[in-house]
Amino acid sequence: MKVQTFFLFALVQGVALLPGFAQTQGNPQFPDFRITMSRSQFKSVLDTSGQKVVLKNPSLIINQDTVAVKELHTRGNNSLRFEHKSFSIELKNSTSIHLDGKKVKIKEFDLLNLVMDKNLWHNRWAMLGLSGLGIFPLINTYCTLTINNQPQGIYLLVEKPNNLVAKEKSPYMLRRGINHSIDDEYMDKGAKDESKKYKQQFLSLYTDIGKYTNEDLYNRLQSKLDLEHYFTWLAFNYLIMNGDYSDELFLFIQPGTGRFDVLPWDYDDILRPPHEGNKARYAVPGIEEKLIYSIEDPLDRAIATDEYLYRQYLSSFKKLLALLPPELLSANSEKVLRELVVLSENQEAAKASLFLGRESFQIDKAKEEVRLGLEFFHQRRNGLLTKMQ
Repeated sequence: MKVQTFFLFALVQGVALLPGFAQTQGNPQFPDFRITMSRSQFKSVLDTSGQKVVLKNPSLIINQDTVAVKELHTRGNNSLRFEHKSFSIELKNSTSIHLDGKKVKIKEFDLLNLVMDKNLWHNRWAMLGLSGLGIFPLINTYCTLTINNQPQGIYLLVEKPNNLVAKEKSPYMLRRGINHSIDDEYMDKGAKDESKKYKQQFLSLYTDIGKYTNEDLYNRLQSKLDLEHYFTWLAFNYLIMNGDYSDELFLFIQPGTGRFDVLPWDYDDILRPPHEGNKARYAVPGIEEKLIYSIEDPLDRAIATDEYLYRQYLSSFKKLLALLPPELLSANSEKVLRELVVLSENQEAAKASLFLGRESFQIDKAKEEVRLGLEFFHQRRNGLLTKMQ
């Protein structure tokens, strides 16, 4: 039985495949956000189904401390269709929160409602794995949110991607869209004149794949993009069966090299078939056997079809599997489950956390799915190691 079929069968049957997780001393701490706004603004927030709502003079309390807000507005696309919204927040001054027993400073961040993250574990688990691989440096942690004394549920706080421009001293960052469009741009204040150059550098990646092949193509791409990190990101998406990632990627300029580097985003859809690129996978003979999950993006198709590029990609894939041993996969799953267990004790927050706006969060279902997921990842990793020998 294929591991994908095995996972889905076990999930439907509700079989607990793994023993209980080890208990760790001490409970994690999570930020608690409390927003107060006028009743008319709250109604606008609840009623919006796609339009951004910018809040005027909101009050924000984080862990019982009032903080000054510079800007607070709803964010997202499809998630705005649901009652409990995601928010983008910028504070006037940095404030401290606890993260893994340490204090960290936050100033610009998103509060994600996780309305499409079934059992609330996909994004947090994936971000832990990506952080261990060195390609996700953003602060992220679970938190709770209340608006006008009405619980909104368990959220995920994630530092805003544009913060990376300042943290890494990068002059420029873009968000890649569908068909390698540029959905958004972020730049250092002094780099506006250079933005055209960086846009052209990004677009030239796609002209290169039509002009060059094999080692020549590899060298051209490598001079403009950190291919090792890009390959790592692609391989991680394949390992965890991420069904939606081609247009969920930020690319920022490394200040030392001038090359683009990757910043992944949005892991609601792990353990799902590819949303995009599925038809294209069967349009090219033999490409369906390649270890790249979605080939929607032309760059990813080139990596799958160019013999030299694909060999380099497989080399990076083997390194990724070595960096994600069974012990680390288990530890990350254990950590996420322990966090969710603590959060589930806040019954009002758990009840308000609605998957697709309908189904309240239940810790027993989360425990079951995290365990099933971990068993699946172990089997998939072992199968890939055997395949690549």
